[in-house]
Amino acid sequence: MWVLSRLSVQGVPLAWVDELSEPSGRRVEGQGTVTLVLVLLFSITLVVVHIIEPGLNFGPLSLYSLGPYGIVMRTGFVLLGLAFFSLVAGLRGSARPTTPYSVDMVMLSIAGAGLVTIGAFNTNDPGAAPTLSGLIHSSAANIWSICALVGILLFAVAFRRDGGSLAIGRLSRNLGITIMITYLGGFFVFGTYLAPVQPRLFFLLVVLWICFIANQLRSGKLTSAATVSSND
Repeated sequence: MWVLSRLSVQGVPLAWVDELSEPSGRRVEGQGTVTLVLVLLFSITLVVVHIIEPGLNFGPLSLYSLGPYGIVMRTGFVLLGLAFFSLVAGLRGSARPTTPYSVDMVMLSIAGAGLVTIGAFNTNDPGAAPTLSGLIHSSAANIWSICALVGILLFAVAFRRDGGSLAIGRLSRNLGITIMITYLGGFFVFGTYLAPVQPRLFFLLVVLWICFIANQLRSGKLTSAATVSSND
C-alpha cells in the first residue's frame, strides 16, 4: 500500500510524497521474480516445440498446439498469459491511479486473459472446416496482440516522474513502437519468406518487454520511481 506524507517548509505545503510500505515492497519484488520465472518457462516451451515439431517451424505459432505435442504449446500460451497477470499484480499500486495507469492495467490484463484463452481453445486444422474453438482462438489471438501493444505503449505515459518520462518508460515506448511495426508488418509479409519470422519476432519483443519491466519490479527500481508529484 502507498503511505502518503506531506512535505512542507515553514508550514508551506510543497508536495505529496508516496512511499511504498515494506511488506508491499517485498510483494512487488516477489511478483517481479514470479513474472520472470513464468516468462522463462514460456521461452523454454517455445524452444522445445521448435525442436520436437520442426515441420511446423515455418508456420504460425498456433499450429504447434495441434498434434500429439500440442499440449506443450498450449501450456506455453497459458504461462505467458499468467506472466501478464503477475506483472499487473506487481504494477498495481506502483503508480498514482491516473486514467492512463488504469487503462494500462486493463489492457495488460486483457492481454493475459487472451493468451490463456488461446491456450484453452485450439486453432483450426489447416484446410479443415471452421470450428467454434478455432473462432475463439483466432479472436483471442487478435485481442491479446492489440491489447499488449496498447498496454506497452501506455506504460511510458502511466509511469512518469515529475511530469517527465522515466528511462524504463522511454525504453517501453521504443519497444512498443517496434512491436507495433512488427504487428502491422504481419499484414504485408503474408505469403513471403518473412511470414514465419513476423509472429516469432512479435512474441520475442513482447517477452523482452515483460522481462525489462519485471526486472525493474524485482530490483525495486520501479516502485521507487515517480514518487514525488507536485501539488500545483
